[in-house]
Amino acid sequence: MRILQVLNSLTFRFIARYVIVLVTTVSLVLCLLYAFFSYNYFSDLRDSVVEELDTFEAVFRGQSLEGVKQYIDDQGAVPASTSFSYLVTDAAGQKLAGDLPSAPRYREFVGGWLSFQLSLLQSEHASEVDFLARSRELDSGLTVMVARSFADAVESGGLVFDTLVRAMIATLMLGIIGGFFTASFALRRMEQFGQRLSRIVREKGGTERMPLEGEEGYLRELTLLTNRMLDQMSVLMQGVRQVSDNIAHDLRTPLTRIRNQLDQLRSGLDPLRQEAVDRVIEECDELLSSFNALLRISALESGSKSSPDAELDLAALLGDVAELYEPLANDKGISLAFYSPAQLSLCGDGDLLFQMFANLLDNAIKYTPEGGQIELRLQSALTGGARVEISDTGRGIPAADRQHVFRRFYRLESSRGKEPGHGLGLSLVQAIVQYHQGTISLANNNPGLRVVVSLP
Repeated sequence: MRILQVLNSLTFRFIARYVIVLVTTVSLVLCLLYAFFSYNYFSDLRDSVVEELDTFEAVFRGQSLEGVKQYIDDQGAVPASTSFSYLVTDAAGQKLAGDLPSAPRYREFVGGWLSFQLSLLQSEHASEVDFLARSRELDSGLTVMVARSFADAVESGGLVFDTLVRAMIATLMLGIIGGFFTASFALRRMEQFGQRLSRIVREKGGTERMPLEGEEGYLRELTLLTNRMLDQMSVLMQGVRQVSDNIAHDLRTPLTRIRNQLDQLRSGLDPLRQEAVDRVIEECDELLSSFNALLRISALESGSKSSPDAELDLAALLGDVAELYEPLANDKGISLAFYSPAQLSLCGDGDLLFQMFANLLDNAIKYTPEGGQIELRLQSALTGGARVEISDTGRGIPAADRQHVFRRFYRLESSRGKEPGHGLGLSLVQAIVQYHQGTISLANNNPGLRVVVSLP
């Protein structure tokens, strides 16, 4: 899976395309250079054959056939790379002089140029050697053919081509391998960047910022941009929270007065009107509960409360919560089981923890149908501290909504208008967990929901 991630990354694809374009471009340039030098080589080769024909004709005119034979013998001492081969025939095609066979099988090209192959003995091994030749008629019906081998050019060309192919393959492979490791390094850095950002948003509430130490290049620019974005988000979220806190604070006092006045008016009314006033009082209590929850969440998130330092028995506290809600569960036909060690102590605020687990257990009972089961389980965490699981067999929370349910006033569409509540219960739970420097997660219980709270 890691290899596929690297291969599909933008960095690797960019490097792979760059290497392929580079190899293709270099190969094309080298091929053009090879064609240019090959053209110059064969141009020089043709010119040398023509010059040798002119020289040979001058020797024949000055010294006749005997002088030609002597000239051919003298040329045999010239190094093979610069020597020519000759064939002198009479009008009947009979060989009179030269080191070429009397009738080589050749191909004729435009301009009277000839090409043929001869099997020559080189270093005790016979090999086919390519020649470029041209013939010219002399006086007395004689014809001379001058040929020069271009085997060295063919051999050099083959060597250059093989070297080029191998170099391009090596360049491509090394480029792809280098691109893979470069992309893997870049992907690892981006994953670390994403993990740090996720931790800041998830655990720190956006209060911290991405570190700039050791970052450079585009990643530093991305970090700066991310920090500016976090600053702006923090300002906006703080503004929203401040507005909601101000509303809750400013309305709680007059709402409390209204509620108390209604309670006083209730005693002088007839039973029918008392029932109507009771419903209004219940609505006031619900609003006051929402305002108190908002203010409590804000107090916990702002850190205005001191850190919890009192040692308490979490097993006893959870036992009290289970005992408080057991009658409610029994009335609904739900089985409530509590499992814990004899004692498990940690530092924390007892009132806040009691309210947190009461909210979670109340939600489990509220959304578990009749005949369902709820388990409250306490155990020691492997890394120290405590781990609390609350599992139910209710309808659960869809995976897509689990990351949103801790937001203020967020409620599932399926429960909106059907179940009482103001959408602040899990927000308060998360604030209490973070206040105690713990973590909370939601998972599928197949069926139902499993809430896991880890406390240090």
